[in-house]
Parts: sequence; structure tokens; C-alpha cells
Amino acid sequence: MQQINLYRPEFRPSREPLRSVHMLWGLVALIFLLSIYSGFTHQGNARLQQQLANEQALLESQQLTLQKLSLQQTQNQPAQLDAEIERLQQEIERRKQILALITDQDFGNTKGFSAHIQAMARQSLETLALESFSLKSGGNYVELAGKTRKPDQVPLYLQRLRAEDSFSKTRFGVLNVERDEQDTYMLQFQVAKPASKENK
Repeated sequence: MQQINLYRPEFRPSREPLRSVHMLWGLVALIFLLSIYSGFTHQGNARLQQQLANEQALLESQQLTLQKLSLQQTQNQPAQLDAEIERLQQEIERRKQILALITDQDFGNTKGFSAHIQAMARQSLETLALESFSLKSGGNYVELAGKTRKPDQVPLYLQRLRAEDSFSKTRFGVLNVERDEQDTYMLQFQVAKPASKENK
């Protein structure tokens, strides 16, 4: 009966670090997707700002018209002018409500996220592979997820990102590191909001 030594080097689980070429292609794909998302976000913010400017201009115009009508009011046409003044006042109130709704919108980062993406590329580590990340609230909050073989590399990566100007005011989620179920030599990490107690 032939015996096979499973402890020979060729049969041992691979402990090679993540290949640089794989991480490079993953980062390139991630940058491409985020560039597209950043473009759409920038266009949306530009439309909101243009709408805000238009509403402000209309509001100012109607307020001037109301002032003129109030000065022109005479005893000969009080009912007609009163009706017009009341209509303008209602229109002005409606415009103010629209302005309030638009102003409450989170314009976020009107310059897009190109600076964040470039910073992540500059600070990338060969020992760490990002699988996904999310920039929220206009880049003021970030969540990350990925894999590494060295758990100490994740805090190092976050520290390097915080040193970048684009991340200086960014808040990071809570770091969680777990053993990969499919590869015991690999660690999965996540930087995200902690699960609420209700979901536990």
C-alpha cells in the first residue's frame, strides 16, 4: 500500500501573501467604479445647486413685486391689489418651503471623491486587499471591507488614510476582524457601524 505524506511542502496550505498583481487589478477596477459613481454624484449635486439658485432668484423677484404692489395700492382698486398681494404672499411661502427642502438635501462632497480614491491608491498595502468600501455623507464617513493575512495591517492602513488631507475629517466605522471560514490562513476585516442591539 502506497502512503502519501500530507505534510510535505507541496501539500501544505499556501501561506503566500496576496499577489500584488491581483490586488492591483482589484484596485484599478474599484477606482474605475468609484470614478463613475463620483461623476453621477457630482452631476446630482450640481443639479440641486442650480435648482436652489433658481428658486432663490424667483423668490427674490416675487418679493420685489410684492413690495411694489404694496406701494402702488390705492383706494380705487383695493380689492384687486389685495387679491394680487395675497396670491404673491402664498407663492412666496411656497417658494420658501421649496428652498427649505432643497437646503436640507445633503450636497456632500461637490468636488466628487477623486481625492479619496487617489489617497486610497497611494496608501495601499501589498498585505491587504480591499473588497469593498463606501463613502457616505459626502465623504465624511467611510466603511471598508477586505482580506489580509496580517491583522496589524488594517489599523496601519487606517492610520495612513487619516494622514491624507481628503480623509482628515472623515469618520471611520468600528473595526472587526474575523477568521475566514473558507481559508483559515486568511482574515476578513470590516470597518463599519456596529450592529444595533435590536438586531442581536
